[in-house]
Amino acid sequence: MSMIQLALNEVACSGCIGKIRKKIKRFDGIEKVEILSGHGKIEVNYNEKVIRAEELDRAIQRVTFKSFD
Repeated sequence: MSMIQLALNEVACSGCIGKIRKKIKRFDGIEKVEILSGHGKIEVNYNEKVIRAEELDRAIQRVTFKSFD
């Protein structure tokens, strides 16, 4: 299992953060998703055999942008 931290600087409300967390948890290979409150970051533990860090980063960015539409 690997871990990645990504910035969510544009996320302002807990409702948006909750949506993003739920959507990320649905991806194959995701073990754990934790929001680092007050830091503007999200921490994701994932199985690198199922999903690569680059794919995860792109997927999270898509989810983040869709949450604000």
